[in-house]
Amino acid sequence: MSGTWSLAWRLARYRPWLFAASVLLWAGVHSLPVTTGLVTGFFFDALSGHAPLGLNAWSALALLVVTEAVRVAVHFGAVVVWMFNWQILEAVLRTNMLDWVVRGPGVHALPGSPGEVVSRFRDDAEAFVQFIDTWLDVIGTGIFTVVAVVVMAAISPAITLVVLVPLAGTVAITRLLTSRIRRYRRAYREATANVTSFIGDAFGAVQSVKVAAAEQPVTAAFRRLSDVRRRAAVRDRVFSELLASYSLNAGNIGVGIVLLLTVNAMRAGSFTVGEFALFASYLFWLTGLPRWVGWLLARHRQAGVSVERMTALLKNAAPGAIVAPAPLYLDGPPAAPPPPAAAEDRLERLEVRGLALRYPRNERGVEGVDLEIVRGSFTVLTGRVGAGKTTLVRALLGLAPAGAGEVRWNGRPVSDPASFFVPPRAAYTPQAPRLLSETLADNVLMGLPAGGGAIESAVWRAVLEEDVAAMEHGAATLLGPRGVRLSGGQVQRTAAARMFARRPELLVFDDISSALDVETEATLWERLFADGAATCLVVSNRRAAYRRADRIVVLAGGRAVGDGDLATLLATCAEMRVLWDQAGEDAASPEPQRGLAAGD
Repeated sequence: MSGTWSLAWRLARYRPWLFAASVLLWAGVHSLPVTTGLVTGFFFDALSGHAPLGLNAWSALALLVVTEAVRVAVHFGAVVVWMFNWQILEAVLRTNMLDWVVRGPGVHALPGSPGEVVSRFRDDAEAFVQFIDTWLDVIGTGIFTVVAVVVMAAISPAITLVVLVPLAGTVAITRLLTSRIRRYRRAYREATANVTSFIGDAFGAVQSVKVAAAEQPVTAAFRRLSDVRRRAAVRDRVFSELLASYSLNAGNIGVGIVLLLTVNAMRAGSFTVGEFALFASYLFWLTGLPRWVGWLLARHRQAGVSVERMTALLKNAAPGAIVAPAPLYLDGPPAAPPPPAAAEDRLERLEVRGLALRYPRNERGVEGVDLEIVRGSFTVLTGRVGAGKTTLVRALLGLAPAGAGEVRWNGRPVSDPASFFVPPRAAYTPQAPRLLSETLADNVLMGLPAGGGAIESAVWRAVLEEDVAAMEHGAATLLGPRGVRLSGGQVQRTAAARMFARRPELLVFDDISSALDVETEATLWERLFADGAATCLVVSNRRAAYRRADRIVVLAGGRAVGDGDLATLLATCAEMRVLWDQAGEDAASPEPQRGLAAGD
């Protein structure tokens, strides 16, 4: 696990001056008891008539109070500085994980459910930084131990050697038990992840649980998972506490040994009460080094588990990417306008040749599809259910790994579609958009500045202005988890407004009209092309889209069986005629407004 040490050292140096300040302050916290022990010895010697340095009991007591006051002040500063650094180091880990999942090259599938992945961001990041935290205590107690042993050896080398033996045993025992510590910590992390994942899934399926009257089975399943987590947590905690209790009791054993070895010497006057008080004081603090070394070895194992779990999110990343320096915005991310389109980002022509993607589980997908989109055009992908429309869009945008084919933007090959097809080049609204538990404005802007009429313009183009006006707080209305307080059509149009706010070169809609009535859909397309600048790739089976299309690509069985304008395809493509007949006259009734606009 040498890699764990290396990664931890690289992370600790993210803010080197802050880490150095933490080391110095905690070294002071752990080293100041050297002075406390000396002053305590002076005090008891003064009480017994052997006052050193001309100190009486009161002056020794005053010196003891000053020493402890200084230690408390240093302790307070150490806590403040290190907690600030702790938050920074955790933020670096979480930023790197999130950045790779969202913006890393290629397609990234989560190694577990979203709820399980949350535990990697929360618990594993904390465990890794806790490993670094232990370094501070080991360094500080190490300095104290060296100085204290020198002072004690100057008084009695033999007694010093004897009392250190039980303390050294802690390190040996911990070393023997590290494999079990690692196993218990892994089981605890996995059990916690399972509970977190189940809670997320249960909250996301509340309506399904109610409809199926499955409250009791769901509760029973949650109880089983919680019991597994409880047992794993107890094993992990009890084992760690046993090690800690051994370390503490080793110090008590040392005090007993000192008392047994020095009782005759104190009677004879060759070993003073103050020296015994010094030994007793130091032995209490000397338990810190073996205890913290034991914790360090245990947390090294635990941190190794956390590193494995966190790096699983960074597939194909360079070694050490999890601790790479990352920009942090601790006071909140700065609002920034959409990145301006460079000259090479302006879309003139998008070409797709021989695109293929097959899902291994069912062999369905698309194969050998050609597509060409020119600036200002409205291109429709259509086909029956399972024809491959969504698969084609996902393969084009890099949201699923294409098995073959080539994509060119203005004649230039696109090597990594996942990182290329983002604003300002492209934006995408899927069949089932995800909204956040924030306001409508926050869901649309997603970090963009709110001024300049950006929200109003995006809402208008998405035909949402009447819905927003009917909401209690307008665009500042909270939408609830995943936008649950909106209707299906409102959710899709909110996602479309999010896309419009970024003003991309290419707009990709995956069946956005499925939850819209005919009038709303017609208005949306009319507003979208009001300035004549939009370039759209639209998945649709609606006549309104067919009539507006400059080009229609008909898919069947994962292959393109028709390509052209509506009139040409109706005359030459039997599949297009079937789809046209199935579309009817777009007689789908408007969706009931069950969301906020209806007063829910």
